[in-house]
Amino acid sequence: MIKINLSNTKKQVDISNIGGFDFTKMKIKAVLVVIILIYIPDFVLVPLWDEEREAANQAVQVKQSELTSLKRKVTQSQDLEKQIRELKAQEENLGKKLTAVKQAISEKKNPAPILLYIAKNIPSELWIKELVIEDEKMTIKGEALDYTSIGNFVNSLRSSVFIREANIAGTNSAVRESDKRRIETFEVNFTIARFDQ
Repeated sequence: MIKINLSNTKKQVDISNIGGFDFTKMKIKAVLVVIILIYIPDFVLVPLWDEEREAANQAVQVKQSELTSLKRKVTQSQDLEKQIRELKAQEENLGKKLTAVKQAISEKKNPAPILLYIAKNIPSELWIKELVIEDEKMTIKGEALDYTSIGNFVNSLRSSVFIREANIAGTNSAVRESDKRRIETFEVNFTIARFDQ
């Protein structure tokens, strides 16, 4: 016959074997090394990494401020380059205008010396009514009391350094209405040799 102990006595719990894991076979040094390896990084490495991250963040901020400064300088240099291009365009324009002015001055023909010479050599019996200068041609129309005054006037202009050729284009006799005096109208054509002395 089988005896069954139905007594309600408690069995002792074996804490050396929990969940099939035998703690008696466990090596304390190895467990401590594992615990150290698990928790030491949290206490030692994480603060080091935080310091390195903070230093990296500060370096990034410095670089970002440098980048912002460089972008500002690039924008300013672009504005300066634009101003330089505009100034060069203005310089070219002014250079063209200066060239045109120099050319105009070199081509400018000042008839003042010729007119002064003519004024000094007009006979008292002769009056100039019209004087036209076109390029190197000059035409004088006027009146005189006689042909001799016209001839003397033309001869004095021919002897000038300003005049190359002088031709009497025509003369005509007329009676002046104001005093009923006989006058000679004339037209003389000249070729101008030069405008200055």
